[in-house]
Amino acid sequence: MSQINKYRIYHRKQDVGKKIEQLHRSEQLAIGIIDVGTLEQLESSLSWYIENMNFCLHAVVSGERGDIAFLKEKYPDVTFIVFPSMPSFGESVNTIADECFTTFFMIVRSNVEIIRFEGAYLFDVLNGKEAPVGLVPVIANSSKEIIPSMRSPRLTGTLIDPDSYFPYMASTEVYQTLYPFRAMGLFDRALFQRLRGYDIEIKSEYYQCLDFGIRCNEYGYTIGSTSAFIVSFPDRLSIIEDRSPTEGLSKVHTRALGVETINGKNFAHKFRGYFDRKTFNDEVKNKSVMLVKKDFNTIIKNWKYTPDEETLRSDN
Repeated sequence: MSQINKYRIYHRKQDVGKKIEQLHRSEQLAIGIIDVGTLEQLESSLSWYIENMNFCLHAVVSGERGDIAFLKEKYPDVTFIVFPSMPSFGESVNTIADECFTTFFMIVRSNVEIIRFEGAYLFDVLNGKEAPVGLVPVIANSSKEIIPSMRSPRLTGTLIDPDSYFPYMASTEVYQTLYPFRAMGLFDRALFQRLRGYDIEIKSEYYQCLDFGIRCNEYGYTIGSTSAFIVSFPDRLSIIEDRSPTEGLSKVHTRALGVETINGKNFAHKFRGYFDRKTFNDEVKNKSVMLVKKDFNTIIKNWKYTPDEETLRSDN
């Protein structure tokens, strides 16, 4: 998706030897740190990644901070992407994907901490056959309690209303989740961009993520979650997403529900509920009917839950 805000980019400083070395190899991982909290949280986050995970570090910040020169001088290992004002989370992620030029990129927030990152295992998953577009972290709150960050597809009346459940902690096996909770995760850059990233015309982080996740699943890809990747919000006990109706709600539903598969063939389907005629005519009828591998009802029907969740649902 195209970017709305123009930004300035201040590349990290590197010695000549490292620059020459990088001309002959592509870097595997970039880490994108989105500034969502205080300056102290941002500085703490940058310092931690430089010390512990000094890959190709990018930070998305707002020029309204007024301390960009200070940050550039203090953190020469970091590339700063500076917007006039803070963009939507989806636009921040899209920009990092555009600028990082690595095989994979990871998105985190400046107010979270990495608890577990089994890099070799995670990269093996993303390099494997039928690899997911991305891997979403398990999330803990300030009391170190694991929260129900997994999502499965569900329709409540005419509203797409994903169900929530707990991740599987008994092993590091990867299980599917509908979309990246709070937009964090480790992504295959080529696949992310092939799927056009987040739609920044949708005015909600939650609906941007939901739209992207449904698009992945309908186009034949998946998003996974594994306990090999855990982050925590050290200052937040309650971690929720804002599902309030917003601009773009009808677009999300039209993309998700506008294609119906009957006897293996896709049809453009006018449905009851949140319907956007322009999206239906421009996208669904002309593009989606040819691209969709599984319609939304098929995704619901074939969803694979974690073993614990399967047991809970079979008992109820």
